[in-house]
Amino acid sequence: MKEIGIYLHIPFCLRKCFYCAFNSYPWQEGLADSLVEGLKKEIKLWGKDLAPFPFQVPTLFLGGGTPTCLKSKQLAEILDCCYQHFPLSSQAEISVEANPGTVDREKLETLLGAGVNRLSFGVQSLDNRFLQILGRIHSREEFLQNFHLAREVGFNNINLDLIFALPGQNLADWQKTLQEAVELKPEHLSTYNLVIEEGTVLEKKLEQGQIAPVDEEIDLAMYQETIDFLAGEGYVHYEISNFAKPGKECRHNLIYWQNKEYLGLGPGAHSYWQKQRFFNLLSPEDYWQKLAVGVSPILEREAICPELEMGETMMQGLRLREGISFAEFRQRFGHSLEEVYPKQLRKLRELGLVEEQKKSLRLTRRGLYLANQVFQEFLP
Repeated sequence: MKEIGIYLHIPFCLRKCFYCAFNSYPWQEGLADSLVEGLKKEIKLWGKDLAPFPFQVPTLFLGGGTPTCLKSKQLAEILDCCYQHFPLSSQAEISVEANPGTVDREKLETLLGAGVNRLSFGVQSLDNRFLQILGRIHSREEFLQNFHLAREVGFNNINLDLIFALPGQNLADWQKTLQEAVELKPEHLSTYNLVIEEGTVLEKKLEQGQIAPVDEEIDLAMYQETIDFLAGEGYVHYEISNFAKPGKECRHNLIYWQNKEYLGLGPGAHSYWQKQRFFNLLSPEDYWQKLAVGVSPILEREAICPELEMGETMMQGLRLREGISFAEFRQRFGHSLEEVYPKQLRKLRELGLVEEQKKSLRLTRRGLYLANQVFQEFLP
Protein backbone atom coordinates (compact mmCIF):
# COMPACT_ATOMS: atom_id res chain seq x y z
CA MET A 1 0.00 0.00 0.00
CA LYS A 2 1.25 3.46 -0.90
CA GLU A 3 2.30 5.76 1.95
CA ILE A 4 2.05 9.55 1.84
CA GLY A 5 3.31 11.88 4.56
CA ILE A 6 1.17 14.94 5.31
CA TYR A 7 2.57 18.37 6.24
CA LEU A 8 0.36 21.26 7.36
CA HIS A 9 1.88 24.75 7.30
CA ILE A 10 0.73 27.26 9.91
CA PRO A 11 2.42 30.49 8.77
CA PHE A 12 1.86 32.71 11.81
CA CYS A 13 4.28 33.77 14.55
CA LEU A 14 3.80 36.19 17.41
CA ARG A 15 6.88 37.92 16.01
CA LYS A 16 9.19 37.03 13.14
CA CYS A 17 12.61 36.02 14.42
CA PHE A 18 15.64 37.96 13.23
CA TYR A 19 17.12 34.99 11.33
CA CYS A 20 13.91 33.68 9.77
CA ALA A 21 13.45 33.54 5.99
CA PHE A 22 10.54 31.07 6.05
CA ASN A 23 7.06 31.83 4.75
CA SER A 24 5.70 33.29 7.99
CA TYR A 25 3.65 36.32 8.99
CA PRO A 26 2.80 38.30 12.14
CA TRP A 27 -0.12 36.93 14.10
CA GLN A 28 -3.57 38.22 13.09
CA GLU A 29 -6.48 36.56 14.83
CA GLY A 30 -9.00 37.19 12.06
CA LEU A 31 -6.66 35.90 9.37
CA ALA A 32 -5.82 32.89 11.55
CA ASP A 33 -9.53 32.04 11.69
CA SER A 34 -9.67 32.17 7.88
CA LEU A 35 -6.54 30.04 7.64
CA VAL A 36 -8.05 27.31 9.78
CA GLU A 37 -11.18 27.25 7.61
CA GLY A 38 -8.96 27.20 4.50
CA LEU A 39 -6.90 24.30 5.80
CA LYS A 40 -10.02 22.29 6.54
CA LYS A 41 -11.29 22.94 3.02
CA GLU A 42 -7.96 21.92 1.49
CA ILE A 43 -7.87 18.76 3.62
CA LYS A 44 -11.34 17.84 2.34
CA LEU A 45 -10.35 18.55 -1.29
CA TRP A 46 -7.30 16.31 -1.03
CA GLY A 47 -9.25 13.64 0.82
CA LYS A 48 -11.65 13.50 -2.12
CA ASP A 49 -8.87 13.54 -4.75
CA LEU A 50 -6.95 10.74 -3.02
CA ALA A 51 -9.96 8.55 -2.32
CA PRO A 52 -9.41 6.35 -5.42
CA PHE A 53 -5.86 5.51 -4.33
CA PRO A 54 -5.15 2.74 -1.81
CA PHE A 55 -2.86 4.57 0.62
CA GLN A 56 -2.23 5.34 4.25
CA VAL A 57 -0.63 8.24 6.10
CA PRO A 58 2.32 7.21 8.31
CA THR A 59 3.19 10.74 9.47
CA LEU A 60 1.35 14.01 10.07
CA PHE A 61 3.38 17.12 10.81
CA LEU A 62 2.11 20.58 11.82
CA GLY A 63 4.89 23.09 11.21
CA GLY A 64 5.35 26.77 10.64
CA GLY A 65 5.60 29.48 11.57
CA THR A 66 4.30 28.58 14.98
CA PRO A 67 1.35 26.15 14.97
CA THR A 68 0.85 26.69 18.70
CA CYS A 69 -0.07 30.33 18.01
CA LEU A 70 -3.47 28.87 17.20
CA LYS A 71 -6.07 28.30 19.90
CA SER A 72 -6.43 24.82 21.35
CA LYS A 73 -9.84 24.43 19.72
CA GLN A 74 -8.45 25.35 16.31
CA LEU A 75 -5.59 22.86 16.55
CA ALA A 76 -8.03 20.14 17.60
CA GLU A 77 -10.32 20.99 14.66
CA ILE A 78 -7.48 20.73 12.14
CA LEU A 79 -6.32 17.39 13.52
CA ASP A 80 -9.85 16.02 13.65
CA CYS A 81 -10.40 17.05 10.03
CA CYS A 82 -7.24 15.15 9.04
CA TYR A 83 -8.47 12.05 10.85
CA GLN A 84 -11.80 12.26 9.02
CA HIS A 85 -10.38 12.61 5.52
CA PHE A 86 -6.98 10.87 5.56
CA PRO A 87 -6.41 7.19 6.50
CA LEU A 88 -3.76 7.52 9.18
CA SER A 89 -1.93 4.34 10.07
CA SER A 90 -2.51 2.97 13.56
CA GLN A 91 1.10 3.78 14.49
CA ALA A 92 1.23 7.19 12.80
CA GLU A 93 3.76 9.74 14.03
CA ILE A 94 1.87 12.99 14.69
CA SER A 95 4.15 15.95 15.32
CA VAL A 96 3.55 19.57 16.22
CA GLU A 97 6.14 22.34 16.31
CA ALA A 98 5.81 24.53 19.40
CA ASN A 99 7.65 27.70 20.29
CA PRO A 100 8.18 28.36 23.99
CA GLY A 101 5.84 31.10 25.12
CA THR A 102 2.91 29.84 23.03
CA VAL A 103 1.84 26.80 25.06
CA ASP A 104 0.23 26.23 28.43
CA ARG A 105 -1.10 23.15 30.24
CA GLU A 106 -4.52 23.35 28.59
CA LYS A 107 -3.07 23.55 25.06
CA LEU A 108 -0.60 20.73 25.69
CA GLU A 109 -3.35 18.53 27.12
CA THR A 110 -5.53 19.30 24.08
CA LEU A 111 -2.72 18.31 21.70
CA LEU A 112 -1.99 15.09 23.55
CA GLY A 113 -5.70 14.26 23.73
CA ALA A 114 -6.02 14.94 19.98
CA GLY A 115 -3.42 12.28 19.21
CA VAL A 116 -0.21 14.30 18.97
CA ASN A 117 2.64 12.02 20.05
CA ARG A 118 5.69 14.10 19.13
CA LEU A 119 6.46 17.66 20.18
CA SER A 120 9.22 19.80 18.65
CA PHE A 121 10.32 22.82 20.67
CA GLY A 122 12.01 25.64 18.75
CA VAL A 123 14.23 26.65 21.65
CA GLN A 124 17.29 27.57 19.47
CA SER A 125 19.42 28.55 22.49
CA LEU A 126 19.52 28.04 26.25
CA ASP A 127 21.31 31.34 26.79
CA ASN A 128 19.23 34.52 27.12
CA ARG A 129 21.97 36.57 25.46
CA PHE A 130 21.70 34.62 22.24
CA LEU A 131 17.92 34.38 22.38
CA GLN A 132 17.87 38.17 22.25
CA ILE A 133 20.31 38.21 19.32
CA LEU A 134 18.03 35.79 17.46
CA GLY A 135 14.93 37.86 18.22
CA ARG A 136 13.16 35.03 20.07
CA ILE A 137 10.09 35.91 22.15
CA HIS A 138 10.92 33.53 25.00
CA SER A 139 13.54 33.31 27.73
CA ARG A 140 15.55 30.30 28.87
CA GLU A 141 13.39 30.12 32.00
CA GLU A 142 10.17 30.13 30.00
CA PHE A 143 11.40 27.31 27.78
CA LEU A 144 12.33 25.19 30.80
CA GLN A 145 8.89 25.73 32.29
CA ASN A 146 7.25 24.70 29.00
CA PHE A 147 9.49 21.65 28.60
CA HIS A 148 8.83 20.32 32.09
CA LEU A 149 5.13 21.04 31.66
CA ALA A 150 5.08 18.97 28.47
CA ARG A 151 6.65 16.07 30.37
CA GLU A 152 4.12 16.43 33.20
CA VAL A 153 1.25 16.37 30.70
CA GLY A 154 2.59 13.13 29.22
CA PHE A 155 4.71 13.84 26.13
CA ASN A 156 7.42 11.20 25.87
CA ASN A 157 8.85 12.11 22.47
CA ILE A 158 10.26 15.64 22.40
CA ASN A 159 12.68 17.28 19.98
CA LEU A 160 14.73 20.41 20.66
CA ASP A 161 15.83 22.66 17.80
CA LEU A 162 19.15 24.38 18.53
CA ILE A 163 21.26 26.81 16.50
CA PHE A 164 25.04 27.24 16.81
CA ALA A 165 27.62 29.59 15.28
CA LEU A 166 25.68 32.57 16.59
CA PRO A 167 27.22 36.07 16.55
CA GLY A 168 29.47 36.37 19.60
CA GLN A 169 29.22 32.68 20.48
CA ASN A 170 32.35 30.67 21.24
CA LEU A 171 32.96 26.94 21.54
CA ALA A 172 32.58 26.98 25.34
CA ASP A 173 29.17 28.64 25.00
CA TRP A 174 28.00 25.93 22.63
CA GLN A 175 29.41 23.13 24.79
CA LYS A 176 27.44 24.52 27.73
CA THR A 177 24.25 24.57 25.64
CA LEU A 178 24.76 20.97 24.54
CA GLN A 179 25.41 19.84 28.11
CA GLU A 180 22.31 21.60 29.44
CA ALA A 181 20.21 20.24 26.58
CA VAL A 182 21.11 16.58 27.16
CA GLU A 183 20.50 16.98 30.90
CA LEU A 184 16.84 17.47 29.96
CA LYS A 185 16.94 14.06 28.22
CA PRO A 186 15.04 14.95 25.05
CA GLU A 187 14.48 12.06 22.68
CA HIS A 188 15.70 14.06 19.67
CA LEU A 189 17.95 17.02 18.91
CA SER A 190 18.14 19.03 15.69
CA THR A 191 21.22 21.25 15.53
CA TYR A 192 21.89 23.77 12.78
CA ASN A 193 24.64 26.29 12.17
CA LEU A 194 23.32 29.80 11.66
CA VAL A 195 23.01 30.87 8.04
CA ILE A 196 22.26 34.56 7.66
CA GLU A 197 19.59 34.65 4.98
CA GLU A 198 18.80 37.42 2.53
CA GLY A 199 16.07 39.81 3.66
CA THR A 200 16.32 38.98 7.37
CA VAL A 201 16.93 41.34 10.28
CA LEU A 202 20.27 39.66 10.90
CA GLU A 203 21.36 40.42 7.34
CA LYS A 204 20.65 44.12 7.94
CA LYS A 205 22.56 44.02 11.22
CA LEU A 206 25.48 42.33 9.47
CA GLU A 207 25.51 44.97 6.73
CA GLN A 208 25.42 47.74 9.35
CA GLY A 209 28.31 46.20 11.26
CA GLN A 210 26.21 45.52 14.36
CA ILE A 211 27.08 41.81 14.33
CA ALA A 212 29.91 39.70 12.93
CA PRO A 213 29.66 36.11 11.65
CA VAL A 214 31.44 33.37 13.54
CA ASP A 215 34.75 32.30 12.03
CA GLU A 216 34.43 29.22 9.80
CA GLU A 217 36.94 27.26 11.91
CA ILE A 218 34.89 27.89 15.06
CA ASP A 219 31.72 26.93 13.19
CA LEU A 220 33.35 23.63 12.16
CA ALA A 221 34.67 23.01 15.69
CA MET A 222 31.15 23.45 17.05
CA TYR A 223 29.76 20.93 14.56
CA GLN A 224 32.50 18.43 15.38
CA GLU A 225 31.82 18.88 19.09
CA THR A 226 28.11 18.27 18.47
CA ILE A 227 28.77 14.97 16.71
CA ASP A 228 31.25 13.67 19.27
CA PHE A 229 29.47 14.89 22.39
CA LEU A 230 26.01 13.65 21.45
CA ALA A 231 27.38 10.26 20.39
CA GLY A 232 28.88 9.96 23.87
CA GLU A 233 25.46 10.72 25.35
CA GLY A 234 23.73 7.91 23.45
CA TYR A 235 22.29 9.87 20.54
CA VAL A 236 22.42 8.33 17.07
CA HIS A 237 23.69 10.74 14.43
CA TYR A 238 21.30 9.65 11.71
CA GLU A 239 21.23 12.77 9.48
CA ILE A 240 23.65 15.64 8.92
CA SER A 241 21.98 17.86 11.52
CA ASN A 242 19.83 15.41 13.46
CA PHE A 243 20.44 13.17 16.46
CA ALA A 244 18.05 10.79 18.18
CA LYS A 245 17.82 8.20 20.86
CA PRO A 246 17.53 4.77 19.17
CA GLY A 247 14.09 4.40 17.60
CA LYS A 248 13.21 8.08 18.01
CA GLU A 249 14.29 9.32 14.58
CA CYS A 250 11.83 11.76 13.00
CA ARG A 251 9.86 9.52 10.67
CA HIS A 252 8.26 12.45 8.86
CA ASN A 253 11.57 14.03 7.91
CA LEU A 254 12.86 10.63 6.78
CA ILE A 255 10.20 10.80 4.05
CA TYR A 256 11.88 13.93 2.68
CA TRP A 257 15.39 12.55 2.97
CA GLN A 258 14.38 9.30 1.26
CA ASN A 259 12.69 11.34 -1.50
CA LYS A 260 9.33 9.68 -0.95
CA GLU A 261 5.89 11.16 -1.58
CA TYR A 262 4.25 13.74 0.66
CA LEU A 263 1.58 16.41 0.53
CA GLY A 264 2.02 19.92 1.90
CA LEU A 265 -1.13 21.84 2.81
CA GLY A 266 -1.33 25.48 3.83
CA PRO A 267 0.14 28.72 2.42
CA GLY A 268 3.43 28.11 0.60
CA ALA A 269 3.50 24.40 1.43
CA HIS A 270 5.34 22.12 -1.02
CA SER A 271 4.33 18.64 -2.19
CA TYR A 272 5.83 15.71 -4.08
CA TRP A 273 3.21 13.43 -5.55
CA GLN A 274 2.95 11.33 -8.72
CA LYS A 275 6.25 12.55 -10.21
CA GLN A 276 5.33 16.20 -9.69
CA ARG A 277 6.47 18.88 -7.29
CA PHE A 278 4.08 21.72 -6.60
CA PHE A 279 3.47 24.41 -4.04
CA ASN A 280 0.65 26.61 -2.81
CA LEU A 281 0.13 30.35 -2.93
CA LEU A 282 2.33 31.97 -0.29
CA SER A 283 -0.02 34.66 1.02
CA PRO A 284 -2.55 33.46 3.63
CA GLU A 285 -5.09 35.91 2.17
CA ASP A 286 -4.67 34.61 -1.40
CA TYR A 287 -4.68 31.03 -0.12
CA TRP A 288 -7.95 31.54 1.75
CA GLN A 289 -9.67 33.38 -1.11
CA LYS A 290 -9.04 30.51 -3.50
CA LEU A 291 -10.33 27.89 -1.12
CA ALA A 292 -13.34 29.99 -0.12
CA VAL A 293 -14.69 29.47 -3.64
CA GLY A 294 -13.61 25.82 -3.83
CA VAL A 295 -10.53 26.38 -6.02
CA SER A 296 -7.20 24.65 -5.41
CA PRO A 297 -4.53 27.02 -4.00
CA ILE A 298 -1.68 25.40 -5.96
CA LEU A 299 0.49 28.09 -7.55
CA GLU A 300 3.06 26.18 -9.62
CA ARG A 301 3.81 22.62 -10.72
CA GLU A 302 6.97 20.98 -12.00
CA ALA A 303 7.18 17.57 -13.64
CA ILE A 304 10.05 15.52 -12.23
CA CYS A 305 11.93 13.67 -14.96
CA PRO A 306 13.91 10.51 -14.09
CA GLU A 307 17.23 12.38 -14.23
CA LEU A 308 16.03 14.98 -11.73
CA GLU A 309 14.45 12.34 -9.49
CA MET A 310 17.72 10.43 -9.34
CA GLY A 311 19.69 13.59 -8.57
CA GLU A 312 17.30 14.63 -5.81
CA THR A 313 17.36 11.12 -4.38
CA MET A 314 21.15 11.32 -4.17
CA MET A 315 21.24 14.79 -2.63
CA GLN A 316 18.58 13.98 -0.06
CA GLY A 317 19.67 10.43 0.69
CA LEU A 318 23.30 11.33 1.28
CA ARG A 319 22.15 13.56 4.13
CA LEU A 320 21.42 10.34 6.01
CA ARG A 321 24.32 8.67 7.80
CA GLU A 322 23.20 5.29 6.46
CA GLY A 323 23.51 6.80 2.98
CA ILE A 324 22.10 5.47 -0.30
CA SER A 325 21.37 1.77 -0.55
CA PHE A 326 22.85 0.31 -3.74
CA ALA A 327 20.04 -2.25 -3.98
CA GLU A 328 17.23 0.25 -3.36
CA PHE A 329 18.61 2.69 -5.93
CA ARG A 330 18.73 -0.05 -8.58
CA GLN A 331 15.24 -1.26 -7.66
CA ARG A 332 13.82 2.28 -7.89
CA PHE A 333 15.52 3.40 -11.09
CA GLY A 334 16.51 0.22 -12.92
CA HIS A 335 20.20 1.21 -13.00
CA SER A 336 23.06 0.98 -10.54
CA LEU A 337 24.73 3.99 -8.94
CA GLU A 338 27.93 3.18 -10.84
CA GLU A 339 26.08 3.14 -14.16
CA VAL A 340 24.41 6.51 -13.58
CA TYR A 341 27.21 8.42 -11.81
CA PRO A 342 30.59 6.84 -12.67
CA LYS A 343 32.56 10.10 -12.97
CA GLN A 344 30.97 11.73 -9.92
CA LEU A 345 31.56 8.73 -7.67
CA ARG A 346 35.16 8.35 -8.80
CA LYS A 347 35.84 12.04 -8.13
CA LEU A 348 34.18 12.02 -4.72
CA ARG A 349 35.98 8.86 -3.64
CA GLU A 350 39.33 10.33 -4.67
CA LEU A 351 38.54 13.46 -2.63
CA GLY A 352 37.66 11.30 0.38
CA LEU A 353 34.10 12.66 0.55
CA VAL A 354 32.12 9.41 0.12
CA GLU A 355 32.68 5.81 1.12
CA GLU A 356 31.01 2.42 0.90
CA GLN A 357 29.50 1.32 4.21
CA LYS A 358 28.11 -2.22 4.20
CA LYS A 359 25.75 -2.10 1.20
CA SER A 360 25.39 1.64 0.80
CA LEU A 361 27.18 4.80 -0.24
CA ARG A 362 27.49 7.49 2.40
CA LEU A 363 29.36 10.66 3.24
CA THR A 364 32.66 10.32 5.08
CA ARG A 365 33.30 12.46 8.15
CA ARG A 366 35.08 14.92 5.86
CA GLY A 367 32.13 14.69 3.47
CA LEU A 368 29.79 15.83 6.22
CA TYR A 369 31.67 19.11 6.46
CA LEU A 370 31.64 19.58 2.68
CA ALA A 371 28.18 18.17 2.00
CA ASN A 372 27.07 20.97 -0.30
CA GLN A 373 30.10 20.35 -2.50
CA VAL A 374 29.08 16.69 -2.74
CA PHE A 375 25.44 17.46 -3.51
CA GLN A 376 26.39 19.75 -6.41
CA GLU A 377 27.86 16.77 -8.22
CA PHE A 378 24.38 15.28 -8.64
CA LEU A 379 22.57 18.34 -9.94
CA PRO A 380 21.11 17.53 -13.39
